[in-house]
Amino acid sequence: MALPASLLASIFLFSLPHLTIAASDTGDECSCFRTNASSQGYFLNHQFHDYRNVAGASSPPALTTNATNATNAFATSSFFLQDEWRNEWAVQNWNNSDSLASSGASILMVNTPNNVYIEQSNDSSPDYKSYLTLRTARHETFQSVAEIDSVEQDFHYMSARFMARVIGSPGACAGIFTYLGGDAASDVQEADIEILTRDPRNRVQYTNQPSVNKAGDDVPQATMNGTNPGERDWTLWNVYRVDWMPEMSSWYVNGESVANISFQTPKDPAGLIVNMWSDGGVWTGNMSLYDEAFLQIQWIELVYNRSGPYGGLGNRKRDEKGAWGVLEKRKGTPGCKVVCGVDEQVNVTGTPTLLYNNTGDATMGWRGESMGALVWIPLVLVGGAVFGCF
Repeated sequence: MALPASLLASIFLFSLPHLTIAASDTGDECSCFRTNASSQGYFLNHQFHDYRNVAGASSPPALTTNATNATNAFATSSFFLQDEWRNEWAVQNWNNSDSLASSGASILMVNTPNNVYIEQSNDSSPDYKSYLTLRTARHETFQSVAEIDSVEQDFHYMSARFMARVIGSPGACAGIFTYLGGDAASDVQEADIEILTRDPRNRVQYTNQPSVNKAGDDVPQATMNGTNPGERDWTLWNVYRVDWMPEMSSWYVNGESVANISFQTPKDPAGLIVNMWSDGGVWTGNMSLYDEAFLQIQWIELVYNRSGPYGGLGNRKRDEKGAWGVLEKRKGTPGCKVVCGVDEQVNVTGTPTLLYNNTGDATMGWRGESMGALVWIPLVLVGGAVFGCF
């Protein structure tokens, strides 16, 4: 006698390791959020995803060595089935079989939920007991990889920070990037952080994609090969930051500027992707059989604007719209009165600090490209500040 589907689902959920979710929208009392440095900007939304002390974290799951089973794998724990995760991130299970012959890949690449997990730390640091891991591994007939995509696909300028490290064998790429797809590689829009595990361990590549033109030729002005400040190794924990702004993408490592690219800065609303992958091609290199590599993340912090409303974790009370991702003053909305910093004077990671509590508004007749609405910003910010750029 077959068991009802609902009972089978309940048994499956009960059998999964139970991990407590660690995502939050700190700063609910803030009207907007300010970033620092040369790419300083103002943003309406904030998210902080903390994986440092997740209850129930465990050792890495065993590899799935069959491509079909990898595609159909279940979540590695209940952490990834909770609404707090699923409302913000989607674990991928697509493969490159359709493009294998034309993409330059030399091996079938399969995204699997089995390679996305909360790992118990064996490090000596008391600052964290766990972290999010994305894994890639070379099997006999395919490469298993890992990718998470933001549910929100309408980011329109943002500052994203990741406390992360990359470890493992040569032949893989750790990627953190904004992404808007296109019909061809030359049509995509991305602001990328990429770490190649075959590269020197202080080298990180920063790109405003596409890095090739329609003829397939490299576009050198789209890319910068950066060196971590102090020659710091990317196998150590570092804070990687990408600021996608209207006129330029800027990148920082541990608070220090490492790259600025104004050439073909992404313009249209996009999503956010984090992945650890290899396809045996020219870009990633070919990983040796049975080798593995890992992208490990302690926390993710995002401040961002959107081109339209969305009801996810990061927008419980705010709703904005604008061609440049700026805040439009609307009847019944408070404007940017309470300004919080995500860099300045921050004492607790992920908790914005109050910078200004301003009850007076002032209008400024700045107009964005193709935008007819007056932008409202607080009196203390008048003098050149707009949301998404400075």
